Amino acid sequence: MLELAQGQLFSFPQRHFECLKQVAPEVVEELVVPIPGKPELWGTLWVMSHDRRHLFDAEDRRILTSLANFTCATLTITRARADAEARAAEAEVARNAFALAEARKDDFVATLSHELRNPIAPVDSALKTVRKISADSPAVLAALDIAERQMRLLKRLVSDLLDASRIKHGKLSVHPSYGLIQDIVADAVTAMKSDVENGQHALHVTVPPYPVTVHADLIRLTQVVCNLLSNAVKYTPSGGDISLTVGAPDLTSGPAHGNSSGDTVITVRDNGAGIPASLLPHVCEMFTQSASARKRAAGGLGIGLAVVRHLVTAHNGTVTIASAGEGQGTEVTLRLPIVCANVEGWTATAPRTFEPKRILLVDDNSDATEALGTLLELEGHEVKRATNGPDALAIVESFSPDVALIDIAMPGMDGQELAQLLRLRAQCSQTKLVALTGYHSTTSIPEADERVFDAHLIKPLSLNDLENVLRLS
Repeated sequence: MLELAQGQLFSFPQRHFECLKQVAPEVVEELVVPIPGKPELWGTLWVMSHDRRHLFDAEDRRILTSLANFTCATLTITRARADAEARAAEAEVARNAFALAEARKDDFVATLSHELRNPIAPVDSALKTVRKISADSPAVLAALDIAERQMRLLKRLVSDLLDASRIKHGKLSVHPSYGLIQDIVADAVTAMKSDVENGQHALHVTVPPYPVTVHADLIRLTQVVCNLLSNAVKYTPSGGDISLTVGAPDLTSGPAHGNSSGDTVITVRDNGAGIPASLLPHVCEMFTQSASARKRAAGGLGIGLAVVRHLVTAHNGTVTIASAGEGQGTEVTLRLPIVCANVEGWTATAPRTFEPKRILLVDDNSDATEALGTLLELEGHEVKRATNGPDALAIVESFSPDVALIDIAMPGMDGQELAQLLRLRAQCSQTKLVALTGYHSTTSIPEADERVFDAHLIKPLSLNDLENVLRLS
């Protein structure tokens, strides 16, 4: 029956099959039907009659066949449910494994970025120190130009890694304030000036002739413009043209309130490598790069445009990227609703000078301590150095610092414990306590550290950030 795959009726089967010899009373008829299934039959259903007066007919076969079909449906559903449950369990295991792998990757990226800041900090400080003491040596200055260009690249890569981690965890936020779009563009162009000159590019900058006040995160918006210029420099051959154009309405005669009432349009255009059509829809996704970009020595990590899109979106703006294809150049257009009328009481303030300070510098990395201490001394400050908490406490017995720069992550007595002990010293009652941290933002800093320190500065230390803190001390 299994071979024929159709019902069979046997008369007196005990006369033909040894396995039925012991059945009593004698079997008069046996009806067998297949239980259908794919890829093979599930099995059979069979019934026997012992009464010569009740023989099987077509209706019996129909009923038994219907029962076999119902059995097939039941078994199929049961197997499908079991398979679905097994697949669901496998999918859950896979999802959990993927989530764990993603978490471990994010932790690794964050840890790597944090750890890279520690060796970068003393090298960066040492380069600045050498430049100050080698102003009359063209050969040394030329070598420093090369080293500082590579240091800027390394710092940018580390910052991109940190931003990627912060975007992943939703911690890359913006903090709007009032400023001029002209100042933002000027800061970005100044930051990229060395790279533009090194690539022998022609950079054309066009900004409105009237002051344009914006309500935006000025630092982050400068980062956005820097990222766009950096991409243009990377992917434009030596001698190529790059243009930066800013368009914005003139609201200087508008109402004296800061409600956003106009768009600024920032366009960066180059005649460089361009973007393949297949990659264009995905170019703002994290770690996305074309094959040609990966072959370039300074191709980066494929993070810059993802950061740009995130920051522009956080400003309720849009990013549009256009390219006619490889070798046809690229045009990136940002539209940001951040232009506002002049704000009463707000004026751009010029940098202020400040008196030399007494500074206590505490970091278990002796190279970082020595390099930063020397740089601060060249700036005119009086600096005392310590590589651990007990030494720092001994120093303040005879030295009252205006500012204490303290590394948070130190073995033994960590920065938080040292800061708490300094708070108890009468000679440190007016000392501004500043934490030095490798974390990219205060969102990663423990709440206890937030309470004990007056400010936090990110490694490698920016002298501009330090000057802002010193002015307040």
